[in-house]
Amino acid sequence: MTKSIRWDPWLFWLAMAATVLGLLAIFDSGYARAAADGMIVPREFRSQLVSLIGALVAALGCWLIAPKKWRVLSWVFYAVTILGLVAVKVVGTEINGAKRWIDLKLLMVQPAEFAKVSVILLLAVVLASRRPSPKPPHPPRHWAERLDWVWIPRVARSWPLIFVLVAAGLIVAEPDLATAVVIVVVSGVVLVLGGVSRGSLATLALVGALIVGVLVWKEPYRMDRILHHGERWSVDNIDGIGYQTTQSEAAMAKGGVFGVGLGEGRAKHTLPAPTTDFISTTIAEELGLVGTLGLLALMGGIAWRLMTLARATDDRFGKLVLGGVAGWIGIQACTNIVMANGFAPPIGVPMPFVSAGGSSLMALWMAIGVCQSVLREGREEATEDETGRDRRWDRRARVSRA
Repeated sequence: MTKSIRWDPWLFWLAMAATVLGLLAIFDSGYARAAADGMIVPREFRSQLVSLIGALVAALGCWLIAPKKWRVLSWVFYAVTILGLVAVKVVGTEINGAKRWIDLKLLMVQPAEFAKVSVILLLAVVLASRRPSPKPPHPPRHWAERLDWVWIPRVARSWPLIFVLVAAGLIVAEPDLATAVVIVVVSGVVLVLGGVSRGSLATLALVGALIVGVLVWKEPYRMDRILHHGERWSVDNIDGIGYQTTQSEAAMAKGGVFGVGLGEGRAKHTLPAPTTDFISTTIAEELGLVGTLGLLALMGGIAWRLMTLARATDDRFGKLVLGGVAGWIGIQACTNIVMANGFAPPIGVPMPFVSAGGSSLMALWMAIGVCQSVLREGREEATEDETGRDRRWDRRARVSRA
């Protein structure tokens, strides 16, 4: 009897490569302003480096937890996250008109980033244990039978969405609509992988779109960003509501194929968030299209590896966790790029692993740790089958072939 432990080195090293790239980009994007303040090392770089140490420790802790325990810890993690989101409204620190952070003196914590992980885990727990809904004895003939056999059961089975809406609602109240939308969309990815019917998914998508539309309509600055985005290069908007996007677009275009050279970019001197939301702009300007494609390849490689492992595993809970984290990283990376290149208005979505942000980095590495955890066998079992063959080689071969 022995305990066989599986983990995926490809996933770890791809995430580490993205993190190191992020550290270099943060230093490059932040050194100009740091020098203006009389500092050699940018404050964002120091903070990210300290956060990385905590993130790797947290990832290791998550990896060492047996997969079965996550079925209970997911509820605890979600509860702690909700308490953090409530605490933001009470004791949170307001920056630029938004309360999104809790100042713990040693570091600033943004609970909304951890909500992304907790919602994925909670939905995975619920959907992994869900049985197919009972089918009617015959096709419903009229609306009453359809109500009894289709709509009421669907509504009753949709109770897990309450947890998604609670988290998203608290985040919208900060206000942080972009993060709330990311959580809802990633939840949709988990629902798709969980086998939710197309009709239910279409209904949820329609309701979600209507809610987002109302939230955008209620805030004039959100409406202005969308309505005037197509006119961002006009004389009236280029130095106002279109400033961030036009500066970013111009810098990316200036980079061309190979870039203007490392450290030679100008966008980091003019953009208000060069180390966070628009860090991909500096990469594109200084390393060109080659650098941008390399960044996207790295993000795509992480998402692809997670989806490949999801297909390879037989555990339903692990499959949903791996697929959900893949969706989170892929969706957020694509959103950041289309925001930086002007295809979409600036909505404040960071590039995973690369943008400065201690909470974001820690949440992502915790997710990587959980993904490594669900690849473990998690229990003592015999390593040889009846024929005397070592079963561990079969399991490892399946993952390596993935």
